[in-house]
Amino acid sequence: MNVFESFTGNEINQIAQLKRLFECINGDRALRMAVTKNEITPAQNERLRKIGVTLDLPDIAFLWEASYEGYAYMIAMEKNREEQLDTGILEVVDRYPLLELWGKYLQRIYSSRCLCKWDSLPVPQNKKFAAWRKRRIASVKSELGYFGYQISHPVFAFELSEGCSVGCWFCSFATKKLKAILDYNTSRDYFRRIVQHCIDLFGKEQAAMALPYYCTEPHDNPNYIDFLNDYEELTGAVLCTSTAVGDDISWVRQLLDYYKRGPYPWPRLSVLSLDMLNKIHDAFSPMELIDIELLMQMRENPRQKVAGGRILKEIDGLKGEKDITNKHELRVPQGSIACASGFHINLVNRSIQLFSPCYISKKWPYGYRVFDESRYKDENDFPEVIQAMVERSMPLSPPMNKPLRFRDDIVCRPTEDGFDLLTPNQIHHFKGREKCGPLGELIAAGDSTYAQLTEKLVKEHSINPIVLNTVVQRLFDGGFLDEVYSRKGIFPLLE
Repeated sequence: MNVFESFTGNEINQIAQLKRLFECINGDRALRMAVTKNEITPAQNERLRKIGVTLDLPDIAFLWEASYEGYAYMIAMEKNREEQLDTGILEVVDRYPLLELWGKYLQRIYSSRCLCKWDSLPVPQNKKFAAWRKRRIASVKSELGYFGYQISHPVFAFELSEGCSVGCWFCSFATKKLKAILDYNTSRDYFRRIVQHCIDLFGKEQAAMALPYYCTEPHDNPNYIDFLNDYEELTGAVLCTSTAVGDDISWVRQLLDYYKRGPYPWPRLSVLSLDMLNKIHDAFSPMELIDIELLMQMRENPRQKVAGGRILKEIDGLKGEKDITNKHELRVPQGSIACASGFHINLVNRSIQLFSPCYISKKWPYGYRVFDESRYKDENDFPEVIQAMVERSMPLSPPMNKPLRFRDDIVCRPTEDGFDLLTPNQIHHFKGREKCGPLGELIAAGDSTYAQLTEKLVKEHSINPIVLNTVVQRLFDGGFLDEVYSRKGIFPLLE
């Protein structure tokens, strides 16, 4: 989708300037306060003009004269709810053509990143993995709500280094200090064979759904773009990039050159300071960065952070020990920055985790559940290790000898004709006590295996075993049941 196809050349230029203006407002506290009070100084105005924002102040006066209406309009356009705009907001929009233009741009940009069409996602050729991933997608939508409907669940998350040199204060993954990188000159064949194994195991479309920098900083690997080129050659996929080293202008230019075939919304730049923002704006014109997202990650920025990893450690948790009501009160809407459902592979220390997004908690401080983990020796035994994880951790039905219990975010509430399952964002109804009996309460207790629970319900409550198995399979396929049977061996958290 070409976001700008319905805009004129002049409108595109104005959009680029508005985007930069909002970046400055979001990243510069002094400017933000000045705009709010309509006290923009000559020096601040000169700075804006120097970096390409030449808009006349009266044309953007909605920022201080009608900030409430302007913000409400932007939110409505982002969510494609234009029909909900009241007369007062529409009158403000009529007075400020640039506000209307920005709203239309927001509508287009968010439509281009619209909720994933699950039916259009490629189905893995491995049936067990296909079923497992389908359950994880259902689970994430149930637990994370709106955010869970937006992510596309990449299958592979690769790390081209062990650790990270930046150490962002807000890192939800609490990545440790940089220890080693994957040397391209000596490891290119190893890398390509790993990627080819991923293609052979799950298909090219699935292998193309990958992240090449997970939990790490791509800038740490001097051959990062060479790895991207190799991955594209093998899978046809142009992988995304997010970096927190936006002040290395040469590095950013290399990334822009790689993605210029797009337009792609990459690279995404996490801006850690006002100095970094100024350096980026000095080096690139508004038009050069019109497709590139700049995330303001300064400590003093009002943008909410997902309280995981390092932030979770700082605030001593907040989550995971509260009841369902308090979970609603305490959580940032997004709840996690994790987005992959599949294999987390560190190509340096040769570790693999099977993981999927969840709400951050003390139990899962990085915002993803770990279902299995293993290590491989080299590219030769890699496919066998992956296949063993599939066989071990991806059953097509609940194992009879494992505890049958609900996902750890779920609260079960008995009802007159069945039970409800409460998640942080949704309520799921299971009705028909004559069919389910005390099934919900027994699963919620979590102290019986599937076989023990079946025996109890059939003998003591005369439940039809076929009906019982059907209901349990429905719970399983819907992602409501816990599949993390043991956390033994999972890497130490927040050490």
